[in-house]
Amino acid sequence: MLRYKAFAQNATYISYRDKSIEKQLGYNLEDYVKTKSMLRLQLNGNARHDDSVLNDFQLEIQKIKKIQNPNKGIHLKFGKKTAFENVIRSFQICKIEDCATYAPDGYDFWVFPYHKKIKLKESISCGKF
Repeated sequence: MLRYKAFAQNATYISYRDKSIEKQLGYNLEDYVKTKSMLRLQLNGNARHDDSVLNDFQLEIQKIKKIQNPNKGIHLKFGKKTAFENVIRSFQICKIEDCATYAPDGYDFWVFPYHKKIKLKESISCGKF
């Protein structure tokens, strides 16, 4: 059972924005968002509308990943009447689509589906240890 990871947890983990870490880094979410081209989508609490928006949300994530553009992001805005299940669904979509970065912040959900991978030079070994 351990070999087949029968006890593995595949739950969605939600971590909220930590402004103290931003202070340490000297860079905040607002500054980062300004460097991106953002698509804005909004949920309003209407089941039919929100379902359509979440479908578009998933398609846009797929498009951004397909063209491999690290300068594009999605700003999903939750309304006060947005169903909790749709908030969770948005996180699940990010997990399913393997988004590079996503950050919830109050009623805002910032998603950056693709980032450039930086290749590090291999270190040179100078002998045996």
